Amino acid sequence: MTKYMDDAARAAARLFSALSDENRLRLLMALRGGERCVCQLIALLGLAASTVSKHLQILRDAGLVDARKSGRWVYYRLSDQ
Repeated sequence: MTKYMDDAARAAARLFSALSDENRLRLLMALRGGERCVCQLIALLGLAASTVSKHLQILRDAGLVDARKSGRWVYYRLSDQ
C-alpha cells in the first residue's frame, strides 16, 4: 500500500469511529441548526462537561466539526468540509 492509501484508510477509520457513537450523532444533529455554545450541548445531552468535550474532540479530529473560542466559552459548528 502507498502512504496515501494508508492515510486515507486512517482518515476513514477516524470518521467511522466518530460516527459510531449515539451521543456524537446527537451532537451532530444539534449542530445542523447552526453554531452552538458548548454549554448548550452539555444541557442537551445531559452529560458531564468532560464527557461532552471528549465527544466533541473526537468529532473535531474526524473533521466533522469546527470550534471557536469566545471569552470563556467554546462554540461548535459543523465543518464546511
